[in-house]
Amino acid sequence: MKEEGFRQLFTAFGALSDCSLKFTKDGKFRKFGFIGFKSEEEAQAALNHFNKSFIDTSQIT
Repeated sequence: MKEEGFRQLFTAFGALSDCSLKFTKDGKFRKFGFIGFKSEEEAQAALNHFNKSFIDTSQIT
């Protein structure tokens, strides 16, 4: 997963304040990341849509 693809999934729900994926020191994706929205309403809409769904093989919670 690339950060740009991760960002695009969530921008459909509003303006992002943060977006980051986490990697090990050797560059391996740790299969989690963080998204921040500029408003609570946008964050809730994204959560309602994505909660318990999957991106590749990782479940979103």
